[in-house]
Amino acid sequence: MGWHSDNEPELKKNPVIASVSLGESREMSFRKKGTSKMEFKINLESGDLLLMEESLQHNWEHSIPKRSNKEERLNLTFRKIFVS
Repeated sequence: MGWHSDNEPELKKNPVIASVSLGESREMSFRKKGTSKMEFKINLESGDLLLMEESLQHNWEHSIPKRSNKEERLNLTFRKIFVS
């Protein structure tokens, strides 16, 4: 998954996004918007829950870099969608 932020209008301001990782562990990288330098990374193990909240989506982008030795991995992402 390439660099991005979850900033769709239907998520409203400061969305809370929950992400559950299952299977092979992977590193999720973060960088400040407008830069190309990776700031930090988090290792997501099977069963880990990552909560992204507050202004994270406004100020940061995240990515899960590709790996050549791909083992099975599933990610479940939960978002609250607001419909007008």
